[in-house]
Amino acid sequence: TSFTAVATSAGRLPYKSIIHVAGIDLLWRASRQSIEDSVRNAMKLAATLPITSLAFPIIGAGSGSFDQPTAERLMLDTFATIDSPLEVVLVRFRK
Repeated sequence: TSFTAVATSAGRLPYKSIIHVAGIDLLWRASRQSIEDSVRNAMKLAATLPITSLAFPIIGAGSGSFDQPTAERLMLDTFATIDSPLEVVLVRFRK
C-alpha cells in the first residue's frame, strides 16, 4: 500500500520514537483503506521496535476530513484483527 509507516526519533519528547502515517491520499482526503492500512502498517512497524505501548490519534479525522466516530470504529475494528502484545491507546482531540 502507499500508506507507509515510518519511525523517527521523538526528539525532546519523553518517548522512544514516533511512528508517522499519512492516513490521507494525495488530495488530503482519508478513506476506509487509508485508515485501515495506516493502522496495520503502524502496528507492523511498532512490532519491530523496542516498545511496549503506543498511542494513536484518530487517523483521518483531522486534515483528512473523515467522520471522527466512523474513523474511530474503523481503527478499533482493524486493531481487533491484529495479534499484538502492544498496549494501544486512542487519543481523542476535543475542543
